[in-house]
Amino acid sequence: MKGSSLFYWLRFSALFMLGYTIWVLSFILINQPVEYNSWVSFTNQILFQFSTTFAAFFVLVHTFIGLWTVGTDYFTPRTLGFLHPSLAKYADLIRRGYTFLFVTLGALIVITTLFIIWS
Repeated sequence: MKGSSLFYWLRFSALFMLGYTIWVLSFILINQPVEYNSWVSFTNQILFQFSTTFAAFFVLVHTFIGLWTVGTDYFTPRTLGFLHPSLAKYADLIRRGYTFLFVTLGALIVITTLFIIWS
């Protein structure tokens, strides 16, 4: 992966998530107490549904970049071999399993979020 692209994706996703969080929190703070009807009308807007879809996507991107960086930094033959020499030969397998686990979990979370938002 290219470092500058990852840098920009990470920063853009963080800014989008910040804006989304401020937008939802401002609705909650302005509409005190939040009643069921106002919350339903807010969450049924097409703008909310698209924004939440993008937020779920950007959370997945942000998480993937961060966890991928951790995996490639720490699950290497050198770092695992430092813990125990026999772990060094399993570093690639451990890193692939780690990557598969967080990608699968992230995809399930995003699919569940999209199902909830759009159904």
